[in-house]
Amino acid sequence: MFEYERTDDRLTLSRVGTRWLSNGIDGGYVTADTAHNLTVPEGFDRTDLAAYAADRLGNASTGPTLLTGVSQTHARGARFEPIEAVVTAGVSNPAVLPIDGEPTTPLPNGPDSGFEPGTVNVFLGVTRAFSDGGLAELLATAVEAKTATLLELAGCTGTTSDAIAVGCLPDDDPAKFAGSSTAVGNATRICVRDAIRAALDARYDGLPPAPDSASHGIETAGSGTVFEP
Repeated sequence: MFEYERTDDRLTLSRVGTRWLSNGIDGGYVTADTAHNLTVPEGFDRTDLAAYAADRLGNASTGPTLLTGVSQTHARGARFEPIEAVVTAGVSNPAVLPIDGEPTTPLPNGPDSGFEPGTVNVFLGVTRAFSDGGLAELLATAVEAKTATLLELAGCTGTTSDAIAVGCLPDDDPAKFAGSSTAVGNATRICVRDAIRAALDARYDGLPPAPDSASHGIETAGSGTVFEP
């Protein structure tokens, strides 16, 4: 589905005419032939992320660009039916959501103010055509699968800096929906789960560390006022 070019600190996915939706640098909807996963150096603290990515990529055709502290040698992918997913996964900065609102780990509370090494980055491509709303549903299905997988394997809902990019082919066979009960949604759940599992195994050579062993991250604290609308 995609063609790949990989070094230790850059993974480029190429597919002509892909329509993307991402929450990465300058995220949103864009049509681009490439997408990039960039490994940043230890101690990275730049906030001008678009300029940083432009410096790194030079004249490369740019599309969605995600950043991580994980080496691209740990990237892993999975394919099933019309879906292909590629992931890098590090959980040194976990995000934990206690159901009762009471924190139970020594993680700092409140918004994380800086970029930390780690991050779960997901790239997902489908050989179907979707509207902008359909791509949003595809992204939601992928995030749901990511969250379920990380809760099971790493005890967190994600990290403080996760990002995702999903892409379709505008001229391919159209599909209206990408929820979990559809063929596309089912394949998305399978590929995201299996790619994350493989990426975590590549990064940690076994089980990832538990959230309570992390030196940074976030555990959400507090309870909202519940009401009946």
